[in-house]
Amino acid sequence: MDVFHLIIDTSMLRRFPFQHPDFKRLMLQSQMGKLKIYIPHIALEEERTAQLEMHWRAVEDIRLKYEKLLRGMQGLLVEGLPEPHIELWDAEDVERNSKATFSRFAELNKIEVIDISLEHAANAWTRYFKVDPPFNSKEKREARRKDIPDSWILEAGIEIKPRNGQHCALVGDKKLTEAFEKEGFRVYEEVQTLLDDIDKATAVAPMRPPVFEEPPGTLNQLRSPDFKDMDVLVLGLIEALEIPSKDVLFSALETAGFNRDIAEHEARTLVLSGRLSDVGAHFIPTSRTLAMQAAATDAVTNLLLRITE
Repeated sequence: MDVFHLIIDTSMLRRFPFQHPDFKRLMLQSQMGKLKIYIPHIALEEERTAQLEMHWRAVEDIRLKYEKLLRGMQGLLVEGLPEPHIELWDAEDVERNSKATFSRFAELNKIEVIDISLEHAANAWTRYFKVDPPFNSKEKREARRKDIPDSWILEAGIEIKPRNGQHCALVGDKKLTEAFEKEGFRVYEEVQTLLDDIDKATAVAPMRPPVFEEPPGTLNQLRSPDFKDMDVLVLGLIEALEIPSKDVLFSALETAGFNRDIAEHEARTLVLSGRLSDVGAHFIPTSRTLAMQAAATDAVTNLLLRITE
């Protein structure tokens, strides 16, 4: 089985942050050994520092609003009351902790961060001066400079080309997409398309014994009516509720009048059959296409209406 080697660029980290359900699906494929995820150091730093900037802006906004509460008529409303204590994080502490957090996340999820090397630097600058992809010769030199980080990301991707398997990239920029394609990478703009290709490439047709017609009688009544459509309801509800925790999932089914023990049993059966992966507090569908089909059934639609009543 060929492993899919996936490079992720900065724009896709922004679009699919670490907590996003689609990023979790990628990590699941990585845990199953079907996918190896790589993030160039420069892309990870761009995302980390962008998040830091948003954090600092939010902190400053909180401080300004707090100070406004103490002035004028707003201040008059709280005059004589004990002053509340708001202690926000120190910028240096957040900077230091953000580096440790990103590094720990990559390590725990077996994401390989491709460090910047002297070879990357030399090749990236050569691309810039020769105006090779991802640089556009029709743009002025000053405008082309904005694509320098992308040239470093491309060089990081080229580094993994000798590794056996499928080489692909998750990219949201047109010029960088064309540059990766020129290097022989399969480029994706949507996570689901990549997951579908992984499913097709790694699917194994199971050996099945001959199916014999079931004789009439009581054998066709071994499972009570309580089991009817339960597998579809579990799978579809996970998709509809965007991968809820196990407790939220089963509580919703129980609220709608279904037997919780049977629902939990069917979820375990779906894990054994390879339709769900048990990742601790959550179940994650191994095929989102199948989960979306389940979510679109009348049974799941009716269930959602009962839950929201």
